Order: sequence, then C-alpha cells, then structure tokens
Amino acid sequence: MQVSIQTRLLLSFTLLSSVLVASSSYLYYKQTSKDLMIQIEETNRQQLFRYQETLDNMIEDMDRISAQVIYSSEIKNYLLEQANEDSSSFQSFAERKKYESMLALFNGPWFIAAQINLINMDGFFLTYGQNMNTVTDEKQRIQQAHWLKEAFKLEGDKLLVPPHPSEWQENHPIYFSLTRSFNFPAAFPPTAVEVQQSYELLAQSIEIGRNATSRASVYIINDEGEVFYPYSQEKAAPPTIPRWTEGVLEIKRADGSDTDIWSQVRSEFSGLTILIQQPKSEIMQPIVQLRQITFILAIVGEIASFLIAYVLSAGIASPIRYLQRQFEKITIDSISISKVKKLQKTKEIASLYATFEEMRARLNHSLNEVIQFQQRESLAHLQAMYAQMNPHFLFNTLNAMASYADESGFPEYARISQQLSGMLRYSTNSMTRVITLKQESQYTIQYLELMRFRYEDQFKFSVEIDPHLEDEPVPKFLLQPLVENSFAHGFQSVRPPWHIEVSAKQVEASLSWEIRLQDNGSGFTADAFAETQSLIQELNNGQLRDLLTLSNQELGHLGIVNTLTRCRLFWNEDVRFYLRQREPGMEFVIQIRKEQRYVPSDSR
Repeated sequence: MQVSIQTRLLLSFTLLSSVLVASSSYLYYKQTSKDLMIQIEETNRQQLFRYQETLDNMIEDMDRISAQVIYSSEIKNYLLEQANEDSSSFQSFAERKKYESMLALFNGPWFIAAQINLINMDGFFLTYGQNMNTVTDEKQRIQQAHWLKEAFKLEGDKLLVPPHPSEWQENHPIYFSLTRSFNFPAAFPPTAVEVQQSYELLAQSIEIGRNATSRASVYIINDEGEVFYPYSQEKAAPPTIPRWTEGVLEIKRADGSDTDIWSQVRSEFSGLTILIQQPKSEIMQPIVQLRQITFILAIVGEIASFLIAYVLSAGIASPIRYLQRQFEKITIDSISISKVKKLQKTKEIASLYATFEEMRARLNHSLNEVIQFQQRESLAHLQAMYAQMNPHFLFNTLNAMASYADESGFPEYARISQQLSGMLRYSTNSMTRVITLKQESQYTIQYLELMRFRYEDQFKFSVEIDPHLEDEPVPKFLLQPLVENSFAHGFQSVRPPWHIEVSAKQVEASLSWEIRLQDNGSGFTADAFAETQSLIQELNNGQLRDLLTLSNQELGHLGIVNTLTRCRLFWNEDVRFYLRQREPGMEFVIQIRKEQRYVPSDSR
C-alpha cells in the first residue's frame, strides 16, 4: 500500500510533536515538583532561623540579667549577711526594698524579664517583676522545686527550665526560666537567681508571621526531649517528635493517611532545637492542581501540534505536487517554461532568517553598549556617594556627644566618647602605615580604657613605655590586636579580676629593645600553643606564610598571624618573637635589634 508523502510527513511530525509535548510536560511536572520542595525547604529553613534568632535574643537577655545579678558584689554581700538579720525588722524591710530596686535596674524600665527571683534553700525569697503577689508557703515550695537542685549541680552554669506554672505567684502564670547558682562557701545555704520569662511572649513570637491557614506545626525541645513549645496544661501524652542529625526528614504517619516533612535547627547557645512539621499533602497541593493543568495543556498541545504538522506537511508537499503537475505538462512545445515561482519561498525564508539574525546581532550589540553605559553611570554615582561620606561627621558627632555629656554632669561618658573618637580617627587615618611607639601605645590605652569602662572593677591594666623608645617607628595596629586576643580567648574561661600588662623597654647589655605583653587568662590551648610556636619558628627563620590564604582561618588566629607577619616584613631579620605559658596566663615578647645582630641569651 502506497502512502503519500504528505501523509508520511503528517504522521512523522505528529509523532515527533507528541513525544516532545509528552516528555516536556513530564519533565516540567517533575522539575516543578522538585523546585517546589526546595522552595518549601528554604522557606522552612528561613522560618527556623527567624525562630532561632528570636529565641536566642530572648534567652540572651535572660542570661545577661542572671550574670549581672550573680556578679554583683552588693547582692552577694546582702545574701551573705541577710541570714543573720531579723527579717521582721524595719531595717530588714528597707534592705529588701533597696535590693528590689537594684533588681529593677537590672531588668530595665520595660521589664526585659517578667520576673527576677533570688532564692536560697533556707527559705529566703526576693522577687521583682510584673507580678508581686507571691504565695505564703515559699519555703515549702522551694524545697519541692526539683530544678533548683539541678541548677546547684551546674555550679554557676545556666539551666533552662521548660514552661511550667510558676511556684511563686498566687495565680500561677506559665513561665519558662533561666537559673544560675551563686558560688558561695559550703557553710552558706545554696542560693540561685531565677530569671523568668512569660510563655505567652514565647508563643506570640512563634505565631508572628505564621500562615493562619497552614497545617504546619512548630515544636521547641531541649536535648533531653522536654517540650518548650507548645505547652499544654492538660495531662496528655507529649507529641512524638523525631530526633535526627541533619537534613530534612520524611515520616509516614502511623495511620497511613499522609506523610510529614520535618525540618529542624539547633541553637548552640541555648541547646534548644526548633522543628517544623508540615504535611506533605499540603506542600504538594499546588502540584496536584499543576498536574491537571499540565494534562489539559498537553491535550491542547497535541491538537495544536497536529494542526501545525498538517500545515507544515501541506506546505512541503504542495510544491512537490506542483512540480509533478508541471512535469506532466511538459512537451516539446512547452520545454521553455518559465521558472517555478512558488519555489522561491524557500530562498526568501532563508534570506529573511539571515536578515533577522543580522538584526538580532546588531540589537544585541547595541543593548550591551547601553547596559555597559548604565553600569558605568551607576558606578560613577555610587563612587560619588561614597566620596560624600566624610568620616569627620562621625568625629564631630562623638565630640558633640562628649561635650553634651560633660555639660550634663557625666564626665565619665564624656571621656569615653572622646577616647572612642580618638580611636576612630586613628584607625581611619590611611595616610601612613608607619607610626611611633607612643602613638600606638596611646591608641592601645584608649582601647583598654574602653574595656575597663565596660568591665568596671573586673579588669585592670598597666602600660609602661620607656621614654627613650617613644619615637621608635612601628607598624600600625601592632599592640591592639595582641591585647584584644586576651579578651577574645584568654579571658573567656577565666573568672575576673583580669589583668593585662604591656611594657616596652631597653634590653640590658644589648643594642635591642623589646615589647612585652602579659595577662592572667587561661593561656593557649595545647593545639593553639603548638601552632603559634610553629608560626614563630617560621618567622624567626625568615619564612613568611602566604597572606592570601589566611582568610580561611579563624578571626582570632588571623589577627596573630597577620600582626606577626607584618612585624617580620617591617623589621626583617631584626625582630624575634617569644611565647611562654604562665600560671596563670601567657607572656608574649617581641624583641627588636637596633644595630648589630642580636643573639638570644640562655635564659630564652
């Protein structure tokens, strides 16, 4: 059976278009489903990070208040002395009011925490917050509070207590709390500070921004599996919350009705894990609608492709039939027939296509020129805006603040503003990279003064510079990064008071001078000490590490490597570095030779 060329072309085009439409619809459906899952996972991840940030900020405020209380010398003295006082006397009542006011200062005028409680196991109880209606049997309730005993075992570390009805208020509101114990001698009763926050505030923070129509659920648990959110006063079995390490988890429900998608994030600061549970059917609901739309579009595409195939096959077969008819008419008399005009369409389409390609290339070139011009213009505007930002505005603002503080009777705040202005002026002055030892020490003293203002009586320092060395040239930012390293690492695990000593003096019987820094921190860990000694050995031997690779290291270590490398580049072979572990703390020495080569003594 012979089949016409038009029928063959029609069948071929129809089959080809059907395969293309079906495969495109299937791939589009699969890719859209995948993209939707990725989008949902990213949305849940962003939501989890928002919850984590809100929760961490709330707990950080509570932790800061508890730290202020346990480190307050006045509160410590009061707690140690109140055991020997008559609690019914007017003096005792006045003292309680005084320290309630002190707790109010820690809490701030906006009640950062709902309640601050001072508790010891002998029945002492002092509170300040939004609810001052306390129960009458406080001593009995203190004995029954099991979480207090857990807090005493932690010896000053924070303990997060899950939401529960408050033991201390008559109406028993729902709170969650952060507790720390005081480090008192064993002769005194165990004492703790409890900072409470309203569960209602936690619930409001979680509910902000949530889709009211969504069936997704949010859970907050600690490492022991205790539920922080949601809290239910009904004595029902807690929800089954899965535990896994990373990624997204799919769990089929026990009744087989649906599959749940679980996402989680854990806060290293609070130790709490936030989870979002969302039914997969809800996530895939747009895909179900998309599948129906895709099916309809596929049918429409099949019909359209059939019509297009018919038109294309007819367009190709028509010239062939025309030629066939012309050939049938050819005779001796008609041998000089004119050329077939219909066949000129092929050349015209090719010519039109070539013209279109040329026009497209010209338009693309013109568009690129316009885009580059706009980019250059935007960059010029941006650079002009940057040039208008004058750092003197910041200096003048700080000086104005200092003047205002001085006129208002706050000379300490005026002095701090002036010191901060000096540090900012020093650090933003890029005219020179070489300064004198006196300028660098003054900059470091300003930094230390700010840290002493921050930590009050917990931090002391001394800076002694030989007057004969004040004009010695040194690289900029030499001392301050080394001093800052003590705060970033040395003082993190050591209780105050903290001390830093900085000195610069001539070395006896040698044409050299040295810079010495000491602190009473925890010193270097074994790994950090070995790595720093390796760096010092390399620099003392003239080996310089590639500074372009330092960005992959931690910030604190980068400061030491960068500072020592700049010293080696500045003084070349005339500089030597020495590092020692002390008990407590560490000692760091930079020794600079003036004229002849320096040979370390045996004591080194």
